[in-house]
Amino acid sequence: MDAGELLAERDHVLVALDGPVAEGLSAHPVADRLRALVAEDRLPRGVARTTDPFAVLAHAAAIGPATERAVHAQWRRVEHEVVAGARVAPGVREAFAALVARGVRLTVVGALDVEVVRAFLVLHGLDTHVRRLVGRVRSDRAAPDLVASAVHAGAVPARSCAFVGGTDADLAAARAAGVDAFRHRPAAAPEPVTGADAWFGALSATRPTWPRTRG
Repeated sequence: MDAGELLAERDHVLVALDGPVAEGLSAHPVADRLRALVAEDRLPRGVARTTDPFAVLAHAAAIGPATERAVHAQWRRVEHEVVAGARVAPGVREAFAALVARGVRLTVVGALDVEVVRAFLVLHGLDTHVRRLVGRVRSDRAAPDLVASAVHAGAVPARSCAFVGGTDADLAAARAAGVDAFRHRPAAAPEPVTGADAWFGALSATRPTWPRTRG
């Protein structure tokens, strides 16, 4: 079976936003943009050097609730800028439509603010295929376990799910949650394959995967 057929055998497919859905999201200095809001006084060394936005947010919360709210708002603005310049992965629309037509539930998982994830999907007409979104919410004070959260929210056993991701961290999170994972590797050069085949053809199972009977 190819990747498309394997995914179609699952009840619930989780798809990472970064890579499999949106290209060009990585390598943005978010922490630097947030740090500018709390840099009036001398910053602790860890905060001054971190690339983790949550560390900057924790420092803002220590200053006070108004500063924390300002950093949250700036973080969302930065992410809206990032997704505005992102590209849709080739074939993802057609692949999503094909999976939904087979009865598969789709959840998009992203480390961005959940409303930013929603805005990207709506902008590119992908929202009609996606059942759920899992992303960062305002109450998060540390990076959440998004894959495990998505499995829990879907109320489907992990063995009936599959995850599609493009980074080592995403795939490790899927394996930790007990979910079979597929790596999405975009083509290095334009390929003649188009439509759903372009997206399914970019996937490879990261460990042995077998079709499962629904239910």
